[in-house]
Amino acid sequence: MTGCRGEEKFGRGESHGCISVVNAIFTGIGAVIGVNLATSAQYRGAGDGQRVDVSPEGVDDTLARICVRRALERVGEDPEGSYELRVVSEIPPSRGLKSSSSACNAVIKAVLDYHGFEMDAMDVILLGVECAREAGVTVTGSFDDACGCELGGFIVADNVRNRVLIRRPAEDLDVMISVPDSVKGCVPPENYRALAPEMEEVLSILDEDPYRAMTLNGRLVARAANLSGTVADRAMGEGALAASFSGTGPAVAALVGKGQRPKFFDDPLWGIRTETRRWGR
Repeated sequence: MTGCRGEEKFGRGESHGCISVVNAIFTGIGAVIGVNLATSAQYRGAGDGQRVDVSPEGVDDTLARICVRRALERVGEDPEGSYELRVVSEIPPSRGLKSSSSACNAVIKAVLDYHGFEMDAMDVILLGVECAREAGVTVTGSFDDACGCELGGFIVADNVRNRVLIRRPAEDLDVMISVPDSVKGCVPPENYRALAPEMEEVLSILDEDPYRAMTLNGRLVARAANLSGTVADRAMGEGALAASFSGTGPAVAALVGKGQRPKFFDDPLWGIRTETRRWGR
C-alpha cells in the first residue's frame, strides 16, 4: 500500500474481476478464473459529509458505504466521519461478472491505504465477504468470487467454510464476454440446489478438466434459471475451450486460445475482450 494520509492525499485500492467455472449456489463449492478487468477506488477522510461517487452511474452505492464503515471500524477510526470515495470499474454490474466482490476489495484497500494500515490479502477478502453479506448482494457469501478478484488464477473454494481448496495459475488465454443489456434475474436458490446431484458430478471432474466443468456448469445454470444456452453452445461450436454463464448470468464468458479467436467472436455481441489474470496478489 502506498497512499499517504493528508488533506490532499488519497488512499488507493485496486481489484479485478473473475468469471465462473462452477457456481457455488448449487453445492457451496465454487470455482472461478481471474480476469484482467479492473476496479479502482480512491478514498480520503475529508470533505463535508460522506460523498460516494461510483462509475458506471446508476450503481447503488450502499455496498461501497458498508465497506468504508467496516474498514474504518477495523482500523479504529470513526465510521461516522466525513470522507470522499470514488470507485471506477470496467466490470459491468449485475451481469454475473463479480463486480460487487471486486468493488469490496478495492474500497477496503483504499481505506486501509489512506490510514497506512496493513492487512493480509485473505483478511481483506474475508472483510469484503462480510460486507457483501451485510448488503444482501450475495446468496453464497461469494468467498470464491472475492478470492478470484483479489488473488487471480484458478480458484476452487468452499463458500460455507470460507476455505480455498485449490489455487493455481490460470492458463494464459483470451476471454470473450457477451454482456446483454438485461441484468440478472431473481431466481430462487432452490432451483439451483435441486440440481446439486448433477453439479456433484461436475465437481468430480473440476480439478482435472476445468474447461469441461465450466461448460457443464453453464448448462446447469441455464436449466435452473430458465435461460437460453444458445450463445454458449455456439461459442463451443466455433472453437471455444469453454463457455458458460458467469455467476447466474446473463453474461456469458468464453475461453479462447491466445491469439486464436475465431471470426465468430468479432460479432458485436461479444462486447468485452480481456485476458485471464494468471496470478494476482
